[in-house]
Amino acid sequence: MRKVEEVLLRLLKAYSPTGREKQAEGELLKISRDLGLEAEVDEVGNVLMGRGEEVWLVGHYDTVPGKLPVAKEGELLKGRGAVDAKGPLAAMIVAAASLKDTPVRVAALVAEEGDSRGAKHILKNLEASYVIIGEPTNTTGIAVAYRGSVKILLECRAEASHSSSPGKSAVDKLIEAILEIKKAAPGASYSTPSAAVTLIRGGSGYSTLPKKAIAKIDLRIPLGTSSSELISKLPKPPEGCKLTVTSAIDPVSVPPSSPVPRALARALLKQGIKPRLLRKYGTSDMNLIHPKVKSIAAYGPGESRLAHTDKEKVSIKDLETAVKTYMEAAKELSKLKQT
Repeated sequence: MRKVEEVLLRLLKAYSPTGREKQAEGELLKISRDLGLEAEVDEVGNVLMGRGEEVWLVGHYDTVPGKLPVAKEGELLKGRGAVDAKGPLAAMIVAAASLKDTPVRVAALVAEEGDSRGAKHILKNLEASYVIIGEPTNTTGIAVAYRGSVKILLECRAEASHSSSPGKSAVDKLIEAILEIKKAAPGASYSTPSAAVTLIRGGSGYSTLPKKAIAKIDLRIPLGTSSSELISKLPKPPEGCKLTVTSAIDPVSVPPSSPVPRALARALLKQGIKPRLLRKYGTSDMNLIHPKVKSIAAYGPGESRLAHTDKEKVSIKDLETAVKTYMEAAKELSKLKQT
């Protein structure tokens, strides 16, 4: 069995939705020991492997919830996190273990799919010059930009009454507020804000008008707009409704000529692969780390369209390509720092 295949299967079998990463934490420590990598766990559960402080490979080992069968079917590995983002992380770990003469750190972070407390914690002491983020980019892509995000909680209240009574219920008010927010964030293209309603709750039956209703909305921010600017333009909610911003992350963009995307591009070219520069619709830990580490980009095996779906799968060929890409890029970046 190929090394990266074995590592990924071990990680996939350790189910680790955000907030329940402990089993996978233990497996990461065992994998590190088996591969001869130094490893430690920090205060929040991040697993830090390897050595050196200049070049960091940063992935995450939490996943969205929803356990999937772990399987190998031909040259494909399937399971929750195969794409987002245990596949990239497995390739990073194997790359670091193979770089005997190049100091490189691998950070397997917690809570990337949640409140990003893993990334926030490593920022306290991070002194890296170069960071590669492990996210699926279809193996040939290099992500140099991510949109930002604003997460909001809408809470609406009204008097409870019989459903035959006139007047607006809490749900009516909630719908009105959601529609106004969607007008402010129509999401017609990459360059316009978008709004996705991810949760609605309110009411208990047919005969009573709901007195309380809530919604969670995920707004995505295009490049050139800050989170504070978008928040300032949100419509005022109807009377009886309260809007709370629970998270705000600015967009990020890195020049393609920056050392990290350039090193990744050259690593792909050495394998006869034409690299593609990507601007991602989502948000990642790259958004949080970029203010401190300016030379940064995201790269990884796996089709990003399969992330968070029940069809997560990655090919062993793509995993092996990613291992070589991480290795070559890390070697180049390490030499840059030495000159």
